[in-house]
Amino acid sequence: MILPKDFRNTYEEVPASLRDLYSQESPEKGSKPSSKLSRQSLLKSHQRHLAFLTEGPLPIRTLILPKPYAPSRKAIRDASSRRLNLGDLLIDSRNPESFIVVKSITLPYIYSATVLVVEDEVGDVARLTISNLEHTAIDPIVSESGILAVKQPCWSRLVDGGYHIRVDHPSDLVILEGGDEIVKEDWRVREERREGRDADEWKKEGDMMFLKKMFRKALVCYNHGLHHLSTHPNAPLQIDLHRKKCGVNIVLLRLDAAATDLSLAICLSFSTLPTPPSNPALTDPATIASWLHSQSTTDPLNLSSQLPPALRALAARIKFDLGLYQSTPTYNLPLLSSYVGPLSLHLDAATYISDVEVRDSGAGHGRGTFAKRAFTMGECVVVEKAFVLPGYFIADRGSDCLLYNLGNGTAAPRPGALLFRELVQKLSWNSSLRREFFKCDDGGYEGEVGVGRGEVEVEDEWAVDVFRIERIRTLNCFSVPTRSLDLLSPTHNPHSNPELRNGFWLHASFINHSCLPNSVRTFIGDVLVLRASRDIAAGEEITHQYTSPDIDIHERQEKFKATWGFECDCRLCAVDGAVGEQVKSQRRVLFEELKSAVVKAGGQGALTSTAIKRIARMTGRLEALYAPAEGEPDQYENLPRLALVHPTLFLTEAWRGVGNMERMIEAARKLLRNFGILTAVDTEKRTFEVDLGQGLVNVETVRALKYLAEGYTKKGWTGIAEKCVGLAKTWFVIITGTEVGMEEFLKQ
Repeated sequence: MILPKDFRNTYEEVPASLRDLYSQESPEKGSKPSSKLSRQSLLKSHQRHLAFLTEGPLPIRTLILPKPYAPSRKAIRDASSRRLNLGDLLIDSRNPESFIVVKSITLPYIYSATVLVVEDEVGDVARLTISNLEHTAIDPIVSESGILAVKQPCWSRLVDGGYHIRVDHPSDLVILEGGDEIVKEDWRVREERREGRDADEWKKEGDMMFLKKMFRKALVCYNHGLHHLSTHPNAPLQIDLHRKKCGVNIVLLRLDAAATDLSLAICLSFSTLPTPPSNPALTDPATIASWLHSQSTTDPLNLSSQLPPALRALAARIKFDLGLYQSTPTYNLPLLSSYVGPLSLHLDAATYISDVEVRDSGAGHGRGTFAKRAFTMGECVVVEKAFVLPGYFIADRGSDCLLYNLGNGTAAPRPGALLFRELVQKLSWNSSLRREFFKCDDGGYEGEVGVGRGEVEVEDEWAVDVFRIERIRTLNCFSVPTRSLDLLSPTHNPHSNPELRNGFWLHASFINHSCLPNSVRTFIGDVLVLRASRDIAAGEEITHQYTSPDIDIHERQEKFKATWGFECDCRLCAVDGAVGEQVKSQRRVLFEELKSAVVKAGGQGALTSTAIKRIARMTGRLEALYAPAEGEPDQYENLPRLALVHPTLFLTEAWRGVGNMERMIEAARKLLRNFGILTAVDTEKRTFEVDLGQGLVNVETVRALKYLAEGYTKKGWTGIAEKCVGLAKTWFVIITGTEVGMEEFLKQ
């Protein structure tokens, strides 16, 4: 089809236009549409939109969440459910007790959302828009002639003045089989299994579908093969088909279904042994499924050692992906790090949370994570495999997408949009994982007027509320490098803004923020490693920085409030907040002047001692603005002085660059001081002491120690140099998660 020049793709919704449309309640709400498009008009428009997918320039995918509404709690087979037709629907008025059965009369348009033209049981037609389906054009979930039940249907307004039926919650869409008794008589069809094919032929066709990435069709083929085996038994082939179904379901993140298929394969495998197992539990699918879902590394039935390699590998994959836990922080992190690459993020690692607990944090902080035992600096406090970390290739612009939440006016770029989509997919297909996810902080979503709970039972499952998922995502996800180590690479530009993935870790989401944390989180692929950045006492709350604190206290608190809904009350924020407005303004002005001076000095070729001294004098003036008034105690005595960090880092590296070791050592010690870390040097005894206190451990403090070691080595003070190197190594492990790359970094 050749598209007309004036064709406009109305299936790809424009967020700004929808926002304006939804900004005011329609006077038509609760009424029926005064006019509707004809069947011919809808079909013609749909064909043009399908052609656009192959002929038109495709925009960036745009996922849109409208204003929030609760998923239906009513099962369509409930006797009290009300069955409707299109003629019964009202504008912007959902009845959670109702549903409609429709049949697709077109191929699906699959891009930002899925769009179909459907007819109801009396022949009326409508445009149906289904959001948040994870399928693709070559492997669709809904297809032409597919029969669907839509819960709480209503007419939703379109920007062009028309109407469509919109589905946002996965649980509000039920895909019906052609022979389902709820389907009207003349729509029912006998399931086609193409009689004459045997199970082996179905397996081969399923394998071909898998290679073509038509995973759902592969499942259909394997199911047809298993159906054939119900009357033509062949245990090895039955095991193989269940194994293949398990593998496909893992690819589709349908882990509960994968566990079911693998349980059947394992039981068949044991039941066909020449000597049946003495333990009947080995042939009980429920027992095997319970072991796969146990989240424990223990194997009381000694299953793993008895399984064939193919089944053992699948069992390990399922157990890791459903969540596996171990009681000690025993890991080979360097080995795990060596497995990580741009397309190999997901590691086989169990989660360690045995020595922390979640409980009320008090003082309005909600729940927090607390140490059940003492931790020494550098120890692993938490090691956690991600619940979800999308594994896309960052350079692949084909995965570009945006997520717009019209309910609160926020927008998320590709990392957040892909995380949201995968969270919805994983939670939609795995009811066993929902309860833990919905325990995470949702910012009071449950209590909002007109919005129901995300944990509502529907047909013995937990309904998936996409609006609540997005709220939980925004409050609890992390931005993630491939490895934290990669941010220290000599080729990494610290002033650049590279795209980082967004990931979700269930247990780490309960750890509260502090600008003066006692731990540092790092990432090795999809494994989060949280290490103590100082000694932590038993019973002490574990904290980390959600983001590095801004120099300006007002900007800092605004960011915390806008992003996470709180204001930080740590000691640094309290002291910074108590500073007079005049001094705050003077600090800001002088800091900006220093930035300009540094940029100017760097643009004039090689630095001279004269230029460095000029910046040192300006830094001294800024330092004076942190000094206490005469007779007053120093409120910053062992706290970071954030505005001084970048100037003293510049001075440290500048003095190093011109070979002035004494000045470099002085500046490096001041750099540590400005991160809240105090040092004491006894020149006679040649000793060096560090008081970490509540200071910050980060890459710049590691660099400061590296520069000090270099300076003291050149002075011949090898004892102090060795102490600096030893502490730098400990801090390096804290900020990267592992010792990989440590020697190279310290030699840079």
